Amino acid sequence: MRKLLYIAALALTDTAVMAAAQAQQDSIEWVSKMLELKEVVVRGDLPNTRLKGNAMITRIDGTPLAKSGTADELLLKVPGMTGSEDKLEVIGKGEPLIYLNGRLLRDAGELKRLRSEDIRDVEVINNPGAQYNATVKAVVRIRTKRQKGDGFSLDLTATDEQDLRYGFNMPRGKLGMNYRTNGFDVFGSVYYFHQDYRQYSTLKEVTTTPNRVFCQDGPYTMTWFHNDITYTAGANWQISDSHSVGVRADLTQFFDGKNKVIYDEDVYIDNNKTDHLYSDQTNRETKPLGILTNAYYNGTAGKLGIDLNVDFMRTQTNTDRHNVETSLLNNDYILSKSGTKSRLYAAKLVLSYPVWKGDVEAGTEMTFVRRHNTYWIDKASISNTDADIKEDNISAFAEYACNFGNAGRASIGMRYEHTLSDYSDALADDFLHRSQDEFFPTASYSASLGKIQAALAYSLKTNRPSFFAMNDAVTYISRYSLQAGNSQLLNERMRDLTLNLSWKWLTLSASYERNKNAITQWSFLRDNDVALIKHINLADPYDNYSAYISATPRAGIWSLNATAGIDKPDLTLTLDDGRRCSFNKPTFTVNAFNTISLNHGWRFDLNLMFQSRGNDMNFYNSYDKVRLGIVAQKSLLKDRSLTIRAAVLDVLQSSGMNEYGDMGYYQIWQANKYSRHKLHLSVFYRLNSARSKYKGTGAGKDAQNRMKS
Repeated sequence: MRKLLYIAALALTDTAVMAAAQAQQDSIEWVSKMLELKEVVVRGDLPNTRLKGNAMITRIDGTPLAKSGTADELLLKVPGMTGSEDKLEVIGKGEPLIYLNGRLLRDAGELKRLRSEDIRDVEVINNPGAQYNATVKAVVRIRTKRQKGDGFSLDLTATDEQDLRYGFNMPRGKLGMNYRTNGFDVFGSVYYFHQDYRQYSTLKEVTTTPNRVFCQDGPYTMTWFHNDITYTAGANWQISDSHSVGVRADLTQFFDGKNKVIYDEDVYIDNNKTDHLYSDQTNRETKPLGILTNAYYNGTAGKLGIDLNVDFMRTQTNTDRHNVETSLLNNDYILSKSGTKSRLYAAKLVLSYPVWKGDVEAGTEMTFVRRHNTYWIDKASISNTDADIKEDNISAFAEYACNFGNAGRASIGMRYEHTLSDYSDALADDFLHRSQDEFFPTASYSASLGKIQAALAYSLKTNRPSFFAMNDAVTYISRYSLQAGNSQLLNERMRDLTLNLSWKWLTLSASYERNKNAITQWSFLRDNDVALIKHINLADPYDNYSAYISATPRAGIWSLNATAGIDKPDLTLTLDDGRRCSFNKPTFTVNAFNTISLNHGWRFDLNLMFQSRGNDMNFYNSYDKVRLGIVAQKSLLKDRSLTIRAAVLDVLQSSGMNEYGDMGYYQIWQANKYSRHKLHLSVFYRLNSARSKYKGTGAGKDAQNRMKS
């Protein structure tokens, strides 16, 4: 299926910053402790969001945000966050790394299993420092409330999403257990998830060659089903206040994977209908047991802080494709198979030590990835592939942050990364070796300007192409179009300057980014004027500007979280056919989440999200999206341990996207309708309240993400 870039829908934020009280708040933890001591109910007169360095920290505990439901629903409302429940983003930065109590999240589905009531605060870093991989443009750190006491706890979640338009449903459930005694913590869980995804589109493809113009136009349907069961087990030992160790393992069982793609298109040559093409492609996926493990040590030796993480990850996917094509000219049957095997070994060590008026953080991170790709097709015109990909990344970093009192706080850092990449294809006698040594500086400064909190951060970042994008194997789409990666892609390099401002219940974020070697998709002509869609680096750099403002007024039982923003690229390309095109149309966003909090555990939400049409590089969304959601929630029992939640999503049934991609010889128009008009029902129950104190942060997250792509 074609990989089109698109702009995700934006969501809502929630802030309530009181500048007068800001100076008195040294930490979110201080606020939580005071609330516990005084047993007060939080109102709108306490600060919800504050800036610390280049991080924006939002308090959740004791605020209306604590009743948002699951963690992914909550994060949409946190200042600096955007996206949807399926794809969370940091405003203007894309998908972030997410940490939970210092542990790196590998499974985004875990956010659906975490309750917002358990979260103490959320920290959003929209220009991370030298400690993080140079590919990381944003970091979200979630901290849960500290639970006291020993004993056994159990939590049970049952959820079902019933599609109100197409009739299918997606059940999921989780059973979690935890036992704690004398600083020793044992935990485990079983999670089941059924995926049922439908996409209905109208697809038009135009290939313009020096000899003629091909056009394919008609409906396109994609369905995707599978079931997952994830088993999690681990242990944490708090040896003393200065030392803790732990180990965790996640085993994922995947079964019944089936993906079906249907094209039903008329074919035109120079505006004359020459063919009707019907293509029915069935993909069946199998995956052996996936393994992900983490072990950690966290402690101190005198004034020296030590944080060590070691990770191992193994995944494998085998796909059988059967493509039946019927045509007025001739029929065809294409059989193809592909497979991937991936292993990751990673370790990260962070040392911290107080120096003068601040702290020094230094450490190393090492990631070693091995991947084997195979592709076979029963057509002589397309080459088979048997490729090995090897990538090693060895990094060292150091960062110093200094507090100058009333003059503000400044930090400066440097990260060095050595990357070794090898690509070899035994069948094509193709070999690529690439060794790179790169330095990535970072700097930030924050200060109070009267009642305004301000932070300015600079960084040099990179984006390494995914293993999919570097796979030279040619994938058959239809007799008129093919798709392939590019093993010779260069890394992107982005210079980022970000400004954050906070005043009372207003928050502003503005960013400028200069991108060199940007990766996108482009078209090339093959024999018989067939279009080959490949990943390429743009020859010229381009700029991107973004700015967002968030407001969170509150009156009595009603609270509003609102966001308005703009995201504008500045890109001009000279295309292969001689056209010079500008891709600089901005995307506007206006979101509003209304909450009514009543007595006796009742809560109602009315959520509205709007995103205008606009460009994302050489792709354009011509559809103004409006998403309306209605939520009702009731907490039961004396301790509110039972919660029932009902929601109607995409009430207006307007969730979709009309995409236009200009890739030179090849252009595509795709009008998409997604299956998001749903009735969401969930029941959550908790027995006792012990929490796992697992503190592992994980390593090699960038490579883990790229292994999954």
